[in-house]
Amino acid sequence: MAYSFDPSYPQQARQTVLRGIERWNQVLGDCLPLQPRRAGDRDYINVFNGGGCFSMIGKVGGGQQLSLSVNGCVYRGTVIHEFLHAAGLIHTQKRPDRDNFITMHWGNIVESWKSQFTKESSRDIGKYTDYDIYSIMHYSYRHPSWSINNRPGFTSKIPNTDYRRIGTGDDFTESDVLAIRRMYKCPARKFKAIPNHNNSNDRNGTKERKPILCSNE
Repeated sequence: MAYSFDPSYPQQARQTVLRGIERWNQVLGDCLPLQPRRAGDRDYINVFNGGGCFSMIGKVGGGQQLSLSVNGCVYRGTVIHEFLHAAGLIHTQKRPDRDNFITMHWGNIVESWKSQFTKESSRDIGKYTDYDIYSIMHYSYRHPSWSINNRPGFTSKIPNTDYRRIGTGDDFTESDVLAIRRMYKCPARKFKAIPNHNNSNDRNGTKERKPILCSNE
């Protein structure tokens, strides 16, 4: 996938985005590499400073817009998350089989955000991997933007779930990688996760975890 930066995108923010792209290419460079747009590339992803963090799902053609606002989106995990949307992955909590793994608490979710939890029956992501509650594509169980009085939007049916890990990772999980490899018919390859990382713009992972959240578009 070719990418470019909007000319107005701040240089400092670009460096964090490029770290996310670097990690992508370490993991998926042999399958679906992210490469700077070249002259003649008609289809590309344009990173811009929009009103939040969002991307289209899958290839739409032309200059496909991917927003990584400098106010809240410039974290490595968010970069990977949004590029995975562009590659074709949906939010894990929207999978058609999600009710087997989590219990929704609709009364705890702000009305305008409920669409972020509506099941996508037309998507076939479930055929690629098992449900992964720690996927970088999964929302946290609560978030100030959409949780009413900070109550959980869902609870897990999976034994011994570590709620602190849901929606806060800054690296691929094995299932994230496997989904892309199967979707694009790439050969399997051993994946090694970066241990003890969270969704921080600090490379040493010392800052507070930032739950991943796409804008409510």
